[in-house]
Amino acid sequence: MSENIQNSANKQQTTNAELNNSTGEKEKVKKNQPLSKQEFSLKSMIDLVKYPVLTEKTAVMLSTQRQYTFDVDKSLTKTQIKKLFENLFEVNVVSVNTHIPPRQTVRVGIARGYRPTYKRAIITLKDDQTINYNLKKEG
Repeated sequence: MSENIQNSANKQQTTNAELNNSTGEKEKVKKNQPLSKQEFSLKSMIDLVKYPVLTEKTAVMLSTQRQYTFDVDKSLTKTQIKKLFENLFEVNVVSVNTHIPPRQTVRVGIARGYRPTYKRAIITLKDDQTINYNLKKEG
């Protein structure tokens, strides 16, 4: 138990993230390093994509223009979003449009607060390609 406490204390004190490479050695990677140079597992890539936006407007865009809409992590750039979707869903992305909607205020009784900010990404795919929202492997 004392080892767990010491390990958690060491993790809090270090400023670099550690990733395991294929040989089992630990490699230090800076937190501010661009996404394209870091190795990510499937779970961490899924965490960058928050959820798909399913509304009437996005359904029309999907059926007429092959555009999917997702809310993604606010720190991602367009090129990072493109690489993320190409690796995660195995599709060819033609273009990525992004915008950050304004924050919405929320009132609970007398207290006022804000909903968290996010980035909305509209992804256009090549012809005859679709994104399967279910990431389970078939077979």
